[in-house]
Amino acid sequence: MSDTQVWLVPHTHWDREWYEPFAVFSERLVEMMDVLLDLGGAGFPHFHLDGQTAMIDDYLDRRPERADDLAALVRAGNLSAGPWVTQMDEFLTSGESHIRNLEMGLARGDELGAALRLGYMPDQFGHIGQMPQLLRMAGVDRAMVWRGVPASIERSSFLWRAPDGSEVVTEYLPYGYSLGSSFEHADDEASLATAIGASIDALRSFAVDDRAVVMVGYDHAGPDATLPERLHDPSVRIAGLASFVEGRAVPDDLPVWTGELRSSARAHLLPNVYSARVHQKRARGRVEALLERYAEPLASLAPGFEWPQEELRRAWTLLLWNGAHDSACGCSHDQVAIDVDGRFVEARAIGEDIVQRAVTSLGSRIEGGPGVLRFNPSPFERDGVPPLGYADADADTEPAEVSVDVANRGDGIMLDGLQVRLLDEPDVGDLYNFCYDQPDQVPSPPDSIEIRGDEIIATWERLLVHARVTRREGEPFFRLDGVIRNDRPDHRLRLVATLPTVVDRSLAGAPFEIVSRPLVGEGSGLEAASATWPARHVVAAGDVAVLHEGVFEYEVVDGEALAITLLRCVGRISGSLATRPWDAGPRTPTPNAQMMGETPFSIALWPGCPQGAALLEGWERFALPIAVAPASGGGELARTASLLPLDLGTAQLSNVRRHDDRTEVRVWNAERGNVTARIASVPVDLGASEIRTVAL
Repeated sequence: MSDTQVWLVPHTHWDREWYEPFAVFSERLVEMMDVLLDLGGAGFPHFHLDGQTAMIDDYLDRRPERADDLAALVRAGNLSAGPWVTQMDEFLTSGESHIRNLEMGLARGDELGAALRLGYMPDQFGHIGQMPQLLRMAGVDRAMVWRGVPASIERSSFLWRAPDGSEVVTEYLPYGYSLGSSFEHADDEASLATAIGASIDALRSFAVDDRAVVMVGYDHAGPDATLPERLHDPSVRIAGLASFVEGRAVPDDLPVWTGELRSSARAHLLPNVYSARVHQKRARGRVEALLERYAEPLASLAPGFEWPQEELRRAWTLLLWNGAHDSACGCSHDQVAIDVDGRFVEARAIGEDIVQRAVTSLGSRIEGGPGVLRFNPSPFERDGVPPLGYADADADTEPAEVSVDVANRGDGIMLDGLQVRLLDEPDVGDLYNFCYDQPDQVPSPPDSIEIRGDEIIATWERLLVHARVTRREGEPFFRLDGVIRNDRPDHRLRLVATLPTVVDRSLAGAPFEIVSRPLVGEGSGLEAASATWPARHVVAAGDVAVLHEGVFEYEVVDGEALAITLLRCVGRISGSLATRPWDAGPRTPTPNAQMMGETPFSIALWPGCPQGAALLEGWERFALPIAVAPASGGGELARTASLLPLDLGTAQLSNVRRHDDRTEVRVWNAERGNVTARIASVPVDLGASEIRTVAL
């Protein structure tokens, strides 16, 4: 191997919770870290702690007396720390969640001695297109990934480019993070050399230079204590990822990939986690909106209100824990799902309390007598309330509703001229992948559909959907709010809207982006090509759009219909499937994931929808209601005002907060052209797809 410089990186991939709950894995974590710190103190060269700080703090919660030992190893370069808090799923978490994950992870890593400044993302189920820009914003110019890389990338390094043009040099792990997992069984120098040689031979066709990295570990692994003693090849070193990328020249003629990575060419993508435990996807979206668009803006802008630093840090920590990929995806033990629900409840309570206190404080400072304070979280005027402002009224008024024409049409429903069907079909898959029972199965319409004015009742055997269709005055879309009552396992229920014209692409929301996608992704013998995709808040196919409070699963069926998964019911973490021949995890039963009982849903359907940024204005009206609270009055503030004067044009507001003793406003451009905005007195020129943080 003298022609190749080899980095062996001992590591663990530590799922905080997965096929066992956190309480079980935390016991294993303490045992592993105790051994690791003792080894490190005795001279073990390096151990990579999975690019996350949560496992460090989970350990120190149990072993606070070892904080100095751990920090000493981080400072010496023998342990990695960060850059993330957790290894989050990228599509199921908001853009703000990614920024906080990286911000808090880097800060914690630096507190411990030195954060790893490499975007290490070894197991996410695909990668968002804006990740290179987010890394660059944090001062990180390198990344490392496994899943999602398309077949056209045939090198171990490539330039990954965000839609705005930001680039990071990205190291690709074509065989994943466990290529060196067998080394612990090579119990002498010769057998270890043979095993290392086989790994390097496998990587040789991908090589871009004379360096190769082999990750030596696996899920919940500990250190191989005698690895240094069995290694005597001078071209092979045990070291960290920082030393692998530091001082390394960017190889010439690297391939370039722009945008999201969602291929299963060489690894499972696991595309149906977005419909596993659907209630949690909606819950996360609602809590993210509560913190990002209500609690933090009000707390930072309401005059005289003290910034609730510790409360917000706790809420964000809960969201980052719930963002860890196995937690967010719902592909875990039922107890994990129960714990995730509990964290959402706590985070929501924190956010609601902050909003209530901030609005009450604001209401006490406005002039005049008692009334009702209405807060508009959007950067544009709504219902007489100024952008990102408030208005005092004598009484709250509910928005007026206008009628929607609801009628039976064969085995479907016509909603103001839009044909919609509710279709159910068998799903013998698992929490990762949908799988048909028969390759030629045909989804079943309801056995009966009853229309009662604006209400729809659709029934199958042991399955019922009860929904109400409404349209509010001035809104171009209609809302569909309802409940699913399910008493049947192993099936998938979808709402399918017929498109007026055939399409060959879709537009879908993603963190800090509206992304254009084909109808079907790239598959392989490892996993069938998937026609289902995740959408954050919005998806449009042609001139029909769907709005949602969180992330949801969609498919454009043969270019002719837009299908939205309302419920997917399966009873195991993993299995061997026709759509994915190899297991993706243990076959742990998950009876709660059969979604028995009632599941509420709320979506909006938008025939004749616009394209681009205008879709997101519609989403704000759908998902971000005007907040209302009693106002005591008696102060000196005007009865109606913006808390922050701004004119964003077509730019989007992500968040307003207090950070480093300043007010910080984050905006982004959903368009592929430039946008000019103004925040307070600051002019902001946003390039195509640019994210910008403005400090006031």
